[in-house]
Amino acid sequence: MLKSIFNIIRFFPLYVKLYIDYKRTLKYTRQLLKEVKPKFENWELLIDPENQRRMRGYILVQTLWTAGFCLLRGERIKNNELRAIVNISALAPLYDDFFDKVEMPSQKIHALVNTPFNYNPSSDIEILFLEFSKRIHENVNDVEFYLENARNVFNAQYESKKLVSKELLDRDFVRKIAFDKGGATVVCMCNMLNKKLSYEEHELMYQLGGIAQYLDDIFDLREDYLEGRQTLSNPIENVNSLKKSFLNEIKKFKKSLEVSTYTKSNKKAFFFPVSFILGATLLCTNRYELLEKKTNGEFKIDEYSREELVIDMDLWSNRIKAFKLSLTL
Repeated sequence: MLKSIFNIIRFFPLYVKLYIDYKRTLKYTRQLLKEVKPKFENWELLIDPENQRRMRGYILVQTLWTAGFCLLRGERIKNNELRAIVNISALAPLYDDFFDKVEMPSQKIHALVNTPFNYNPSSDIEILFLEFSKRIHENVNDVEFYLENARNVFNAQYESKKLVSKELLDRDFVRKIAFDKGGATVVCMCNMLNKKLSYEEHELMYQLGGIAQYLDDIFDLREDYLEGRQTLSNPIENVNSLKKSFLNEIKKFKKSLEVSTYTKSNKKAFFFPVSFILGATLLCTNRYELLEKKTNGEFKIDEYSREELVIDMDLWSNRIKAFKLSLTL
């Protein structure tokens, strides 16, 4: 604990930069929604409270760790980079739903992403998607390279449809699809920055993407279970094994980060926001462990309510707990 507090004080100037970037993210997000929401009289019906929560979460988490990645490079996230990341984060829950709930044809998804200025929308949800997609094109420096990476995300997302199965899938098969999906997403976002990823950075961000997918699967356990989707966390054999597996992936990432050529201070600045998100995930697994104890050491998801399974990270008490857990990583 004392060592962690010492590091926070030592690298305080870097964390101040990250906090300023956090405020920049909030400011631009407010501006973005102020421009977009009035265009939809049915906004509350179009984007239900759950998707609004997911959108806010994607924006804050993905923009902050991308800003942290810029600090790892010894740089600051530029205004155009921040705008591009906020917009791709805003459309992320809509994009997921195109695959998982709407069953939108591949050609339409490609057109919405690739040619937003020429696409003729047929629904409000498509119009909303285009609002964000156009802004991405306006803010990335290399549109063609962005679209190349976006195709990799599409292919990984499409492959993930195979995880909806009544038959028990091989766990190595599930892991590969999940890591490819998360890795492609994080690599795509980092390649939206003005400076493209090096080979070393690509490998590092791919592993981080896999971890990001892992934590997403842990938080979305109930939803995935109800939809029949097998993931890195569903089905759970036991929560202790799940936690050990998750921590093992974090160790792999930390080892790669430690041997990388970045300065020690920049590594700390980068891992700080990442570790908080990982701490929040550990808080979620701790909740699952408590539920498991209630059902005699066996995790029985059918016997738990949504309220019991969901961790509300808007509560400051949970944020403090997540921070404490992040100090153990």
